[in-house]
Amino acid sequence: MCAALKRCAYRHKGKIMENTNIVTTEQQAPNTISASNAIFNVQALGQLTAFANLMADSQVTVPAHLAGKPADCMAIVMQAMQWGMNPYAVAQKTHLVNGVLGYEAQLVNAVIASSSAIHGR
Repeated sequence: MCAALKRCAYRHKGKIMENTNIVTTEQQAPNTISASNAIFNVQALGQLTAFANLMADSQVTVPAHLAGKPADCMAIVMQAMQWGMNPYAVAQKTHLVNGVLGYEAQLVNAVIASSSAIHGR
């Protein structure tokens, strides 16, 4: 952890005032958890469930086939985690065919292009 002292001088009612703040920065990567591990971690599963519920409550930012369906939103959230993508962006690129969730080609292409599965282009 790196701490630095930050001083700022400013005028208040004609007097020079000094503001001293301690600025702290951490040089650590954020904690991450994989989708497969999240279902076995009670705290992470609770957070994912809360997020899926929030996502399901949306009327505008998720497609109609996901609105009001937290379990389906949970599936989208977990898949987005595995792909390292925004769950709302993934949700927008899904559709239903005979009750089965499908992914648009544009999304599949983005997943493949961002992975290390294919080299070149």
